[in-house]
Amino acid sequence: MFENVDEGHADGEEKLVFRYNREERLKSAPQIVRDYYDGKMQPVRGFKVLWVNKSNRYILLSLVLFIGFVWVYTAINNTRSTGKINNTLFTQTSFAFQEEIYVNIKVQNKKADEKSPPVKVEAELFFINNDNQVIEKKELSLIYSNGEKSLTTKVTDYDIIRVDTIITAEGKEKELSSAIKR
Repeated sequence: MFENVDEGHADGEEKLVFRYNREERLKSAPQIVRDYYDGKMQPVRGFKVLWVNKSNRYILLSLVLFIGFVWVYTAINNTRSTGKINNTLFTQTSFAFQEEIYVNIKVQNKKADEKSPPVKVEAELFFINNDNQVIEKKELSLIYSNGEKSLTTKVTDYDIIRVDTIITAEGKEKELSSAIKR
């Protein structure tokens, strides 16, 4: 194929000749290379690759730990926006629209089929900026008995990144926190 190609060489020197003999090269090769070329060695495929040797096992272990950490962090982070006092469930959401921050705290009975006596629910909202400073504070309240009700408010956005809330009902307190969705 490349016999007639003239490679660059200096004047007066002979042309370089390349000879390749596979059998000669494989005679001096290690046994693993000879087995591979003979087809005796099959590559490891699929998930077996992840625990074939020690370094792959470390990678698999670190991958499992990382995925577990992310899963636990996500579960913990999402539960801060919800809370429960006795049978009353509180869910807080907050978002930005134009130049204002809107906060909604949904109040509902965990056991919807049961009638419960009226409960006074008080919420103290703290609007936090990038420097973890409270920019504004608001207080909301309602009398809750059954069904689904909401506590809603809005404030002007001064680089607010999250809203922390302290809910008081039936003499108990619960803290909620939600990041601003932009």
